[in-house]
Amino acid sequence: MDLIFETAEGRVFTLEVWFFATVLEMKEAIQKRHGFPVPRQHLIFQGKLLEDDRNTEFYGLLHGSRLRLFLELPPEFRQDEPVSVAQSPGQPMQRLRIMVQPKFGRKIAMEVNALENVREIRKELTKLQDKQKVILPADGYFFIFRQNVMDEDLSFQCHDVRHGDTIEIFSGTVIIGTRDKI
Repeated sequence: MDLIFETAEGRVFTLEVWFFATVLEMKEAIQKRHGFPVPRQHLIFQGKLLEDDRNTEFYGLLHGSRLRLFLELPPEFRQDEPVSVAQSPGQPMQRLRIMVQPKFGRKIAMEVNALENVREIRKELTKLQDKQKVILPADGYFFIFRQNVMDEDLSFQCHDVRHGDTIEIFSGTVIIGTRDKI
């Protein structure tokens, strides 16, 4: 199957991989074809950092799936950096103009930093709700982008949100199950 990879610089390439290839095997193929050293590669799919020993089936990768390739781990995934990504010195601020679509009501235009966490939308919506400019579900809500629930602790960039994209608001809450480790 063919997978699509996009680097942080916007370079896009396709790589043919076996249906049960491990992430490490994909990284080795990328190194062989494009010269990016395996130890520096970090692959992200749907906001998740892929682990070397897992395979395409585990992550639900299908023909045409789009992955992000970083040669340096994005700040959202670093455990040792307490500084907010938006405040990191030297980080270029990429502003995105997005639309947020409540279940009922008009779309809301927002401008966000691509490196901010998705929870920033919630903060802005709360401000708008206080000014009575938007009505939000009283029983809680979550965000959907490209038919996937968004992890509010990850950045817009990790979710591959781009300028002009629409994020939908759905009523309710999402409970993420945990796996027992053996």
